[in-house]
Amino acid sequence: MQPRTVDTSAAAVPRPPIEVRDPASERTVGQVPNDGPEVVARLVERARSARPAWEAMGPRGRGRALRTARRAFVRARREIVDLLAAETGKPMNDVVGEAFAVCLDVGSAVRHAPRALRPEVVGTRIPGGKTRIVRRVPHGVVGVIGPWNAPLTLTLGDAVHALAAGNTVVVKPSEATPLAVRRAVEALAGALPPDVLACTTGDGETGAALVDHVDMVAVTGSPETGRRVMERAARRLVPVLLELGGKDPMIVLEDAPIERAVNAAAWGGFFMSGQVCMSIERVYVVDSVADEFVRRLVERVEALRVGPNDREVDLGPLTSARQVEIVASHVEQAVEDGARALVGGRRMPELGPRFYAPTVLVDVRPEMRVMNDETFGPVVAVQRVRDADEAVELANASPFGLNASVWTRDLARGRAVAERIEAGSACVNDCILNAGDADLPFGGAKQSGIGWRHGGVDGVRAFTRPQSLRIDPGRRTRDVPWFPYRRRPVELALRAMGWLWG
Repeated sequence: MQPRTVDTSAAAVPRPPIEVRDPASERTVGQVPNDGPEVVARLVERARSARPAWEAMGPRGRGRALRTARRAFVRARREIVDLLAAETGKPMNDVVGEAFAVCLDVGSAVRHAPRALRPEVVGTRIPGGKTRIVRRVPHGVVGVIGPWNAPLTLTLGDAVHALAAGNTVVVKPSEATPLAVRRAVEALAGALPPDVLACTTGDGETGAALVDHVDMVAVTGSPETGRRVMERAARRLVPVLLELGGKDPMIVLEDAPIERAVNAAAWGGFFMSGQVCMSIERVYVVDSVADEFVRRLVERVEALRVGPNDREVDLGPLTSARQVEIVASHVEQAVEDGARALVGGRRMPELGPRFYAPTVLVDVRPEMRVMNDETFGPVVAVQRVRDADEAVELANASPFGLNASVWTRDLARGRAVAERIEAGSACVNDCILNAGDADLPFGGAKQSGIGWRHGGVDGVRAFTRPQSLRIDPGRRTRDVPWFPYRRRPVELALRAMGWLWG
């Protein structure tokens, strides 16, 4: 794939740096360059020059290099997590979890790459003893565009799998949270061959320039971002991987382990202040256990501690100021239409402008915005249902299909219900952490994304394309279908169709 031609000899137009703010205090915690298209073009050109030697190392050689890079990342871990906490406002439990996940991703990618990239001999059951082989080929330079909610793991998780597959990588973190990713790439890249991994920082124009030059794009973000990237990539027919939004349903059946289900809803709905695409946003609970489930859930949510991450807290601020407005509007519209907030349902100005109280809504209806649009905040909406059939019908009545969960003591029934849900992944008596399972691929259905990444063989193969090889021994001068044509082979072929399939 050839990059779009850009004249990089011209002097770059000066662009003011981007200031990064702590969402709890809104004080400036750092700044990064706002790279222009010419900077991006140079980084991609260097990555493209470095790729042949990196690919030639083979999966095991690259694996050794990536393990060395992981050690460099671990040595810098405290600085990285401090930056991540400052720019996202998340509790240290969450940011350390992100750093831990990067280390797990390296291990998974390195472990699965030899098998994922091993050429597959299809067989020789065709005339003439021809050999057929399918091999996996890296795309070239992969551009990774990361989100602001979990910038470290969702950006570097893609990068390390792409590297393990033999690509070189340029990452572009969100302009809202670029500090930890930039420092992590600096640590990793310092232990890798030159220009194999690079980071560019900037706004939407920087991201667009990256799409214009790389050979493949991996994006984690909103459906709107995914559409823009896909439209731009389509101009050059560049393949894309998209992990987009979710509106994940939780189905609580009448025989559910209630205590476990309640604890899961409290964590799965409010982890990272609900700023996770796999967050539990919709709960469909069978009527016979709804009262008990709601009562216990309210108790758990009332006990959650909210505050800046310099304290021991469970929830921090929302990272994006715009997201506070979206969350507030979802709740306000639902309450105006008859829903009730049993806990929360308000901003927390006493803590700061980006804090919103963890909220449990009941008496919601399917047509409400809070049951359809991605809220991406600390809000869980609970709707009563007659049975599993109604729950599945409501769960599937969504443009999203990322993750889902079913709660029941009957595991066979739980699996049967989970398999009916239109989602890329589903759990029984579990939630969210399946997305970080090092051996499971993760991806979305419908508007939740295109393609699979992370976890297992599929996570490495996602950054490759197949190449088919058909090899003949070369001992014969011609094959039957070649010129000159004869009538007799035609008649034999017609008869054979009748013998074989008539």
